[in-house]
Amino acid sequence: MAWTLKKMMPVIALVWLVPACSSDNGETVIFAASSLAAVTDDIDTALEADGDDPPEWVLAASSRLIAQVRDGARPDVIISADNTQLRGILDLGYVVVNEPRITNRLVLAVADGNPAQMTSIDDLSLDGPLIGLCAPEVPCGAAALRIATEFGITMRPDTAEPNVRALAQKLANGELDAGLVYATDARSLGLHTIADARIAHSNDCSNPAVTKYGIAALAASSAGDTSSAGDTSSAGDEGRPKVHVEQYLPTEALQRGGFELGLCR
Repeated sequence: MAWTLKKMMPVIALVWLVPACSSDNGETVIFAASSLAAVTDDIDTALEADGDDPPEWVLAASSRLIAQVRDGARPDVIISADNTQLRGILDLGYVVVNEPRITNRLVLAVADGNPAQMTSIDDLSLDGPLIGLCAPEVPCGAAALRIATEFGITMRPDTAEPNVRALAQKLANGELDAGLVYATDARSLGLHTIADARIAHSNDCSNPAVTKYGIAALAASSAGDTSSAGDTSSAGDEGRPKVHVEQYLPTEALQRGGFELGLCR
């Protein structure tokens, strides 16, 4: 294993009320990875400025959102920070949406003033600093494992958080000295980051720090009728999303939030 917990700090899971299906009043329901919290307000403002109604956002770890869909929830759109997880719901009336192509990347974020004097991702192997990562079963934790494996670092976190927003909040509150969070969360919470060329901005989609998001939408013929789930790739309604997904993901808002667009193709 590329990293092991030094000692488990209390993990506080954030709880969301997950609707069982898309809204009956016509409101679009979007299940989104918790890292989208960095831009949802900006997206809502942009939609309202264009005279459109904002969606109902449900934010949680991608793995939890996929599990909710497998258990019967039927949001109109699902945005996962791990595009491979969407394969598990394509038999439930969902179709993959290829645009926009959204990526994010992990950065080394530190508490205000960098009290542990972190200088690079190698310092995540130290015993002294209080270090946080995401749990390995969620995308930000999986990306941390990729980094550890790629660069031969035995990371020694004190806590494994259930989603990236919880981890970033602990850094912002000074409860941790350092951690790997998405660039978007670091930006939205004003976290100081330590540059490391190995995971810095580049045009290389294969960099282990890069996370490629996946988007799926409820097919038009499946809205409110799970009996039609099955082959969602034909030329009829089964292959068309119920809603225009790009409307709810304006590129300007995503870029202002720090997301990278079009990197992985």
